[in-house]
Amino acid sequence: MAKLYGIGVGPGDKELITLKAVKIIESCDVVVAPSSMANGKSIALEIAEGYIKKGAEIIIRHFPMGGEDQEEKIYEAFKAIEEKLQEDKKVAFLTIGDPFVYSTYIYLLKHIEEKGYETETIPGITSFCACASISKQPIVIGDEPLLIVPGDKVEHIRDEKHVVVMKVYKIEEKILNTLEEKGFKYVYIKRAGREGQEVIYERDEILKSKDYMSLIIANR
Repeated sequence: MAKLYGIGVGPGDKELITLKAVKIIESCDVVVAPSSMANGKSIALEIAEGYIKKGAEIIIRHFPMGGEDQEEKIYEAFKAIEEKLQEDKKVAFLTIGDPFVYSTYIYLLKHIEEKGYETETIPGITSFCACASISKQPIVIGDEPLLIVPGDKVEHIRDEKHVVVMKVYKIEEKILNTLEEKGFKYVYIKRAGREGQEVIYERDEILKSKDYMSLIIANR
């Protein structure tokens, strides 16, 4: 029966994927994996590749982060998925972390559901939860609120004591300046659960160690 599964495969460690995600990936006829890199490499696919059944079709789609052609790329992926659903196939769309946290899947899901296809979303361990465990840094304590914010919106921080800053790549200096001005202590984690993983506390070292797969946990 035709169905789209949005599957969170976790932050990068191949062991941080749920049993439910594994079982569904194993059952799917088609696996669609996003790539943010023009070379077609997909981290989500690397995590899940050991669970894909023999003979399943693998489709890698390049999704640029922002930019004028992002919407076009998303629509192209939607059409490719719809084609497989019309063939009565079970399709898995893989996402790093969780499908509903800064994921392209959210836009795809809207198109698919508007067409009336059956869907199911499987949650995954988020990058910031994995990074908290790796760095031994609590994300939020007691009854205090937590703000999760993309790096280009750090100026929106107001009274929050606990902040997770995502999408920090290439704007690290701006983010650190803002956090320091607002009295935050911070820790930078890159490549959580993957080769090259680092936990960095020093400003200068953070600015030397820029990486696409990174985020900051901060508190004051």
